[in-house]
Amino acid sequence: MQSEKRVSFDNISNLLTPIRLILGWQFFSAFLRRTLNDPEKLDPNSPAYIGHAFNHFLPHALFIKPMIEFLITHVHLLYIFLLTFTIIEGLVGIGLILGLLTRLSALGAALLSFGILLGSGWLGSTCVDEWQIGIAGIGSGIVVMCFGGGQFSIDYLLFRKRTSKILKLLTSGPLDLNSAQIRNIALIFSLVAVSITLFTYQALHNGLYGKLYNLSKVPKIEILSANLYNNGSLKLLIYRVDGPDTYGAFVRQIIVSDDSGNIVETFDPNETSVDSSKIKNFYLNKVEPNKYSLVVPLGAKAEVEFLPNHNIELKKGKYKVELIDISGLKWTKDVNVN
Repeated sequence: MQSEKRVSFDNISNLLTPIRLILGWQFFSAFLRRTLNDPEKLDPNSPAYIGHAFNHFLPHALFIKPMIEFLITHVHLLYIFLLTFTIIEGLVGIGLILGLLTRLSALGAALLSFGILLGSGWLGSTCVDEWQIGIAGIGSGIVVMCFGGGQFSIDYLLFRKRTSKILKLLTSGPLDLNSAQIRNIALIFSLVAVSITLFTYQALHNGLYGKLYNLSKVPKIEILSANLYNNGSLKLLIYRVDGPDTYGAFVRQIIVSDDSGNIVETFDPNETSVDSSKIKNFYLNKVEPNKYSLVVPLGAKAEVEFLPNHNIELKKGKYKVELIDISGLKWTKDVNVN
């Protein structure tokens, strides 16, 4: 009877081999991309550095926003974190592909996927792809963790005759559980996976009730503060919180108007009109002027000072600052001159 039970378990594990291999390749290929295919991803001085992608997560990350902000303001620790994360991805991936310490590797895959879900689950300009990657990794990791590597694994070759309970929890093979225990574990894992899926779908995309949204589609700049002085100079604290992570928002014009709607000052921010020394960036992603506009990448936060184009004296009162993107999008902020 025990022999039949073992064969049945191994057969189910064998059927799950495609899931194990694909999940393993998902993580191992990430390791290869950063170390062999495109090593610039681990070069802090390269525009391709994955630290910039990590900075993209910040605006709407769930629960781990303080950690992300701490790391992107401490770039040496960020590099250590990303290097460690990459190595763990490689170990998890090769462990799943080879079926070595399969359950431990699958647990690692589920935890890595959970971290990816919390950080980047809100991203995806065409669909909710980062969220899908996260929940698929969690579900697949849990399934492989339960069933191990099967007969097509190094675990099976090395450890199938071992009886250590701890070793079984780390590798593959049937666990010493009765039917009731297995049923309870299946129920618990299912509830955990479904709860994470539904909660994050609502929290990140408003997908269960209310109006579905995708924060990666349209760029949005928040003007956190604005100071307008009577000589016409303007100081803004801006933060890019929405839109695709693949390109920036491009502020081509800034208009200051009075309470009656009359334009009192206009700025055309570009590399000739904006002094880089007047830009104070707070994070890894930088707000910078180019030939035509002020480029604001996703997750960038900066204080920018604009000097007046001519001698003016603004009266005390209420004014409106309007940032105009090259696409025609506008972001406004009310400000007072005291």
